[in-house]
Amino acid sequence: MSTRLARLALALCLLACNAATAPPPRAAPAPSNMLEQTPPAPAPAPAPEPAPAPAVDPERAAILAGSALPEPLPVALPDDPLGVTIHRLSNGLTVYISTDRAAPRVTAWIAFRAGSRHDPPHSTGLAHYLEHMMFKGTARLGTLDGEAEAPHVAAVAELYDRLAATADPAGRAAILADIDRATQACAALAIPNEVDRLYAQLGVTDLNAFTSDDMTVYSADVPSSRLATWAEIEAERLRQPVFRLFYPELEAVYEEKNMSLDAPDDRVDEAMRLALFPGHPYGTQPTIGSAEHLKTPAYGEMVAYHRRNYLPNNAAILLSGDVDPTVLPALERAFAEWQPAPLAPPAPGDLAGPRGRVVREIVADGEQSVTLAFRTVPIGHPDEPALRALERVLGDEVGGLVATRLLLPQRLPDAEVFGALMNEGGYLALTGVARDGQSLAEVERLLREVLGAARDGAIGQDDLDAAVLHATIDEQNDLENGERRVEQMLEAYTSGRPWPEHARRLAALKALTPADLTRVARTYFGDDVVVVQRRRGRFAPPEIPKPQITPVAIDPTRQSSYARDVLARPVEDPPAEHLRPGHDYVRSDMSCGPLIAARNHRSELFNLVLRYDLGTRRRPLLGLAADLLTRSGVKDGDATLSAAALQRRLYALGTEIDVDVDADRTEITVSGIDRNMDASLALLDAWLAGPVFTDAVLSGLVANTLSGRRDEEDDPDDLAAALRDYAAFGDASPVLTRPSDRQLRRVKGPELVAELRALRDAAHVTLYFGPRTDEAAAAALPLGAGKPVDPPPPLRYRSVAAPTIFFLHKDVAQARIDIVLPRPPQPAGERPRAELLGHVLGGDMSGMAFQEIREARGLAYHAGAHLDLGDRLGDDAALIGSLGTQCDKAGGALGLMLDLLRRTELAPDRVTAARLALLREYASERITPRSRPGWVQSWLDLGHPGDPRLAAAQTIRTVELADLQAYLAEFAGSPPIVSVLGDRRRVDLDRLRALGEVQVVTPAALFPYAR
Repeated sequence: MSTRLARLALALCLLACNAATAPPPRAAPAPSNMLEQTPPAPAPAPAPEPAPAPAVDPERAAILAGSALPEPLPVALPDDPLGVTIHRLSNGLTVYISTDRAAPRVTAWIAFRAGSRHDPPHSTGLAHYLEHMMFKGTARLGTLDGEAEAPHVAAVAELYDRLAATADPAGRAAILADIDRATQACAALAIPNEVDRLYAQLGVTDLNAFTSDDMTVYSADVPSSRLATWAEIEAERLRQPVFRLFYPELEAVYEEKNMSLDAPDDRVDEAMRLALFPGHPYGTQPTIGSAEHLKTPAYGEMVAYHRRNYLPNNAAILLSGDVDPTVLPALERAFAEWQPAPLAPPAPGDLAGPRGRVVREIVADGEQSVTLAFRTVPIGHPDEPALRALERVLGDEVGGLVATRLLLPQRLPDAEVFGALMNEGGYLALTGVARDGQSLAEVERLLREVLGAARDGAIGQDDLDAAVLHATIDEQNDLENGERRVEQMLEAYTSGRPWPEHARRLAALKALTPADLTRVARTYFGDDVVVVQRRRGRFAPPEIPKPQITPVAIDPTRQSSYARDVLARPVEDPPAEHLRPGHDYVRSDMSCGPLIAARNHRSELFNLVLRYDLGTRRRPLLGLAADLLTRSGVKDGDATLSAAALQRRLYALGTEIDVDVDADRTEITVSGIDRNMDASLALLDAWLAGPVFTDAVLSGLVANTLSGRRDEEDDPDDLAAALRDYAAFGDASPVLTRPSDRQLRRVKGPELVAELRALRDAAHVTLYFGPRTDEAAAAALPLGAGKPVDPPPPLRYRSVAAPTIFFLHKDVAQARIDIVLPRPPQPAGERPRAELLGHVLGGDMSGMAFQEIREARGLAYHAGAHLDLGDRLGDDAALIGSLGTQCDKAGGALGLMLDLLRRTELAPDRVTAARLALLREYASERITPRSRPGWVQSWLDLGHPGDPRLAAAQTIRTVELADLQAYLAEFAGSPPIVSVLGDRRRVDLDRLRALGEVQVVTPAALFPYAR
């Protein structure tokens, strides 16, 4: 469960409520920017609306009339590609439905029109930690005996009321000790995480939740055969939750706060919003809460918030997938007891914005930057379409004004445009990153230069046409994805926008003129601006005292009678999918290498991936060459297109080209509209063969790359990732394959051109998804010479004779810990066993790592484990664990995680639950045509000539507990390799030394830059 910070209008930043690290997918599909389009589906025959009560209750009718409920829409609009229908249950609960039969699953969200904006001003963060507590169960779920448990839950509530009224440290300590004892009394009857365990066994995946300014949302991906059961469980836990185990759960909230304190972008965002909305909850009430308020959580006010806002007439069910209005009677039965009540509007906030140039400063490690933020309008304002178009024209990574005027000419190393339209206000912002030696004043001047161009009429019809084209492509892509479909319904519901108006958003964009964009630029990019300067320096995060929590006993054999009854209900799972060559996909050989193709029968969009087994391990300059390519022009017949002109040409074609280089692989991804594929591929071929650039462009690229490296060596996230790779792989770390600073300074343009030409002529795998046959697609491809390339070396972990801990000091609030217990390569047939073991250990919130470390002890926010057998046959395998925890808890959390990973006895109930969850997931999962080529290639990499899922499911179904335990014992006997990034003043190094040999490393060992 977590905070969602609004960066874009509804680009909601989901942080995992299931903080356990999920195991890697069974086979990672190829990266893809294009989704199939679902055409305007014929509206399903509407089911009759739930029958009204025989007599209308006047009081209820008055309540619903005052609740601003969406108008029902029993038949979809004829031009709505989502085919949305809207229905109202008898208690005022709204239901949005969008049917898509691609898979026997339903994306199912429940949204409340209440978020952090509705927090009491003296208890910020309350809506967010309520969101956490909504997963604790009910009087029937999550407990052995709700009636016997109730007095202990009430005692905890009363103690928190006393804590809120007590300022004396000794008195507070005594109350916290009483809370701990009362929590233990609850724990004697509680079944931690039973909600998550029950859902997993029903085949429900992606269970999550998020809170933002104006909403709180509970989300899941549900087998359609279990939708009525999901509704029953949701109705109970949302209507009458029991807030058990509040005390240890708060530790997870504290850890989440630490994560935000360690994230400079989050602190920039918080400072920016406070300056933009100095008198309104959008600025004064951060969703995750202030550190001071979190020290004294308002239990009683949390209960009151739930009673006030978690009402059916303040909520909507949002469904997309294998569902239609025939589900409505089941929803009516499930939610009928949830009674509506009058809604009290929140206290009005002061919407006065900044006056003049308001400057805020943030001190952080890593890069230095400037953010310019301007107040705009709330969602639904007449200027909304023009502002959305302006944001796209300014910020598009391919052809936007920021890209073509600042990034391609190397005037800034990085920049972005972002904004948000909330229910009561909005903003649009630009951020520019400074390179070494570049002043923040210059960065601000360059950003203002782009804004000045927009105000002065630099946006032409071509820019607007391209922006509308890309918006059209994005809308078509969104139709394939259940979450994106639901997000559209979510935005309409939480903003109060009628669906017919929401469905016309693209038409509103098409009606704009360049003059409209110029007008809104002049209107909103004025003298009233917030300037947030991020400067390099040491930030001392506020400390949240670590409470003394007695571990909650976790007994995997416990199960409530309600959960047992639910699982006993007979349900017929759908037959599992098995992809068939020649039917679901085609494999063929070309002179340059194999082609794997899948047809898009529903739109004209295509996605093409060229995958080369070349990377910086064998070609150290290839990454720099790829960066230069994106900043180069191209010969187009007798003419030469500049870098900016080329990007505008691609933008006008609706084409995106991405080049991604890692240590052992390079991928070129091209996506767009089929009618423009040939022209786009011709440009790509000419671009790779002869990029056009000047010495100034290359020198600017080198300068920006060197500056970025200095930031990387100071950034906690980059350091943690590099430390993890160094600990696991030693001198073979992917980071160490990069060229040194000296090599960069000496590089010449012809060397980089030679790298690109060699890549163009190398043999590669081609993954195609689009409307053409494989033969037609192959005919359009620029094939190159197809020179053979040796496969990359297999993955090998560092060899250690004893437990070894690599420690790197960094001033952070939260330590990052990664653990590897390596083993030699495993046969392909072991993967199902490894998948089942990974699910038992840490596949989700029901995993052993999450339950024992976070749920029982509050020792970490993030705790997960899985078995990784590599991406290719012949790679080393490893049992992997990871933790995110306060620095002063690092030693205890690591010690417990190592104990868990070394256990060779597994609870039979855990294995049974994990087995059932995986089998139900196998039964209902479907691979979209868009993803099929990537999945097929990943199976081939692992030694599978075809779809291995049916065989894997059979292994999972039949493998014995003793076999699993023996397999786990093979990994548990390996000496662990551990990386810890943390503050040495707060991490107990002596405790770490008791767990293994501690080697203190510096950033210079992790990066090759100084060599």
